[in-house]
Amino acid sequence: MRRWLAMIWRSGLILAALSAACSLPRPTSPSPTPEPLALPSPTPRTVQASPTPRPPTPTVRAQGRFAVGYLSRPVQGIVMEVPAFEIQEDRLRVYVAFANRGERSMTFLGRFESGEEAELWVNGKRLRPVKISENFQEDVCPEYPRPRQRCVWVISAIERGWFEFELPEKATPPFEFQFPGFGVVELRPERPLSGEVWGDLPSGTFPSGKWQFDPPLWAGHFDIPSLRIGIREIAADGDRMTVTLELRQPPGLLVIGQLPGPGELARVDAAGVQAFPREFPEDLREMHLPRDQTRRTISLVYPLPTAHGPLVFRLEGWPPLRFDPARGVVEEVDWDGQAFVPAPTPTPSPSAIARQEIQARMDRLAEAVANRDFASFRAALAENADVDLRLLERVIGGGGWPLQNPRFRVVDGAFEADEAREVKILLEVALEGFPAEDVRRYRAQADFRKSDGEWRIARWSWTDIPPWTILAGRAWSSAHFVLIGPSDLPEGTARAVLDELEAARADLQAKLPAELFRPRYLALYAPDGETFRRLTGQSPGRTLGVAFSRTFPRIEEEELVGFETGEYMIVLNAEGVRGYRQTDPLFGRQAVLRHELVHVVLAPWTRPWTPGWLVEGAAMTYAGQPFWRELQGQKLEGLGNMTYTVSFGHIGDIFGTATARQYALASAMAEFVRERWGDEAFLALYRSYAGVEPQEIARRMPMVAIGTLVEATWEGIARDLTPERMRQHLGVDPGAFEAEFLRWWQGRR
Repeated sequence: MRRWLAMIWRSGLILAALSAACSLPRPTSPSPTPEPLALPSPTPRTVQASPTPRPPTPTVRAQGRFAVGYLSRPVQGIVMEVPAFEIQEDRLRVYVAFANRGERSMTFLGRFESGEEAELWVNGKRLRPVKISENFQEDVCPEYPRPRQRCVWVISAIERGWFEFELPEKATPPFEFQFPGFGVVELRPERPLSGEVWGDLPSGTFPSGKWQFDPPLWAGHFDIPSLRIGIREIAADGDRMTVTLELRQPPGLLVIGQLPGPGELARVDAAGVQAFPREFPEDLREMHLPRDQTRRTISLVYPLPTAHGPLVFRLEGWPPLRFDPARGVVEEVDWDGQAFVPAPTPTPSPSAIARQEIQARMDRLAEAVANRDFASFRAALAENADVDLRLLERVIGGGGWPLQNPRFRVVDGAFEADEAREVKILLEVALEGFPAEDVRRYRAQADFRKSDGEWRIARWSWTDIPPWTILAGRAWSSAHFVLIGPSDLPEGTARAVLDELEAARADLQAKLPAELFRPRYLALYAPDGETFRRLTGQSPGRTLGVAFSRTFPRIEEEELVGFETGEYMIVLNAEGVRGYRQTDPLFGRQAVLRHELVHVVLAPWTRPWTPGWLVEGAAMTYAGQPFWRELQGQKLEGLGNMTYTVSFGHIGDIFGTATARQYALASAMAEFVRERWGDEAFLALYRSYAGVEPQEIARRMPMVAIGTLVEATWEGIARDLTPERMRQHLGVDPGAFEAEFLRWWQGRR
C-alpha cells in the first residue's frame, strides 16, 4: 500500500483537478501532495580522522586525552568504534565500544581472553594490553529464549570499555590499534578531547505502569513494506514487562525466505542491556502469518528493564522503535546499526543530521516568508546560487494575498555531511479567513552546501509556481468567498463578482446537500488571457473558467482508508466572458461562475474515475445552463463509451472533434436523468463513484505511474463500475439507459 501511495504522490496522479470551461474539457494539474518520508538505506562506511593535513610528528610525547572518531564496518552484525585514546606518562589507554546490530542469527567467532585479541603497534613493534576494563574480561552469553550451545560475545546491545598498553620509552606516534576483523585505527595526538568519553549510565528502577497506543506506530519491513508490526500496549509490573504487538499483512501475502520469530525481538534498556522475551507465542515461528490471515495480536514477556529511561525494540529487518515512558510515546529511530551509540538515543547518521539541520534552516526561512522579508531569505543563498531571484522575491512577497502560517517541509533528497542534492521542499501556507485544515501546498527542489558550519542554498527551483506570483494584487471578501484580483480592479467590479458568487451559492444550497458546502471558497479574477493561461494552463481563447480541487489519500494507521478533497479554487477568464452579455445563460459571467461553483461544491464526491458526463453534466444542469440545446437538430445514433469514459473531450467520434457538442451531450444526459429519475437518484449515482473501496483502487494501480497507464486505470474502474451503479441507482443497465435516452432525445428534437 505504501509503495502505491508513494508512486502516485510522486507522480501527482491522485489529483482530481476539476474544471469546466462551458465549452471545453476540464484540465488537469500537477499535484503538490507531500511525499512520504523514506527511511535511509543502511550503507556500510568507515569514518576516521582525516589523513590531511597533519602537523609534524612531535618530538616530545604528548600527554592527555585525544579524539579519534573511528568506526568500523559491520562484522557479522557487530561494529567497533574508537572515540578517543589517552596518554598518561608511559601508559596509553584506547577507549573502545562494540555495538550489536541485533542480528542474533549471527555468531561472532573471535576469542576474547584477557588481552589476547587486542594489540597496539608502536614503531613497528606489537604490544599486548597490560590492563583491560573489567567488563571486557569475560565472555557474555545471550538471554536466548531457547538454549544454544555456544555463547555469543558482545551480545548486549552495547559493550564499552578500554584497553591499556605500556609504551616503550622512545615510542613516538602515530600508533596503530588493531582488533581482529575490525580494521586498523591510527592514533595521533592531534585533537585534544575535553570531558568524559562516555557519560554515566542511567540509574534508578524502571517505572511501573501501563501505556496504550491507539493507533500504534506501524513499522514496515525494509524489504516487505506491507508486512508491519506495531506496539499496542506496554505494561511494567513487578519483575516483568509485557509488550503487546499487532502483526499485519495484506491478504494472500507470500513471503519467500526466513523471517525472525517473535522471540527474536530484542529490547535494549537505558543502560545498554539487551534482553529477549522469556515468554512468546510458540506457534508463531516467524513474524509472518499464514496467507489467509491479515492480522494477529501477540504478547511478549520480558524481564523488567535494569534502568530507568527509554527502551529500544529491535528486530532484524524492521527499523528500531523507541519507547519513552516519561512521554508515553513510541517513535521510529533513525539508526542503521553501524555506529556505536549510548542507548537508548542513537546518534543520527551524517545524512540524518544534515536533513535535520536543513529542516531547521527552512523553519527559519519560513519566518522570512511570514514577515515578507526577502533580504533574510536572500542571505541564505550561496554565492553564485542558481536561483530565479525575481520569482523568489515574488513568492516571498506574497503578491498581496492574505497568506498566513507559511511552513517549509523537507520531504526527500540525497543528504551528505556537507552537501545535499535534489532536496524536495514543500511550501505549505494557509489563507486568512479559511479553515485551519485548508492548507495549500507548492513544491520546490533545491541543492544545499554547508559553508563555515552553515547550510546555504546552492540551487532552488519551483515545481509548482505559487499563483500569487502570477496574479499579484489584492483581496476582497464576502461571507463565503475571497476574491483575488489585480490591484487596479474597480471596487464595483470586485463586489459584483462576489455578489454573483453569493447568489449562486444561495441558489445551489436549495438543490445540493448542505454537507457539501465549505465555509469559504477562493476565486481568482484573471484580468487578461495571458494571466489566465499561466494560472490554469488552458487556452484563454477556448476556456471561460476553471475550477480546481485536489484529492488526497487519507491514511489511518498507515493504511489507505479513503480520500479527502481540498484546495478549492475558481479561476475566471474575465477577458473571455467580456465577449458575452453578463446574463448570457451559457457564456455570461454569472453562468460561468455558477458552473465552476458547482464543480467545487461537488468536489468531495468527485474522483478521477467519475465519468465525465456526470461531472460536466452536473455543473451545467445545476448552473442552469441549457447547453443541451446546442444538440437540437442533431441525430444521435448512440452514446458509444459516453456513459463511462473519464477522458472527457476525447470521447471518440460521436461528434468528431467538436468538444462543445460533447459538453452539450453531457448536459442532455444530466437533464434526462434528473427529469426521468429525479435529483436524488442523479446525486446518488454521482456520489456512488466516490464509494469505491480504497483497497480496490490500490489493487488496480499500475506499478509504473505513467500518465497514459493511470488514465487507463481510471477508465477501467469507471467502465467496470458503471453497469452496477446504473442498475443500483437508476434501475437500468447501460444498454437500457442508452435506449431510453435516445427515445427521450427524439421527443426533444
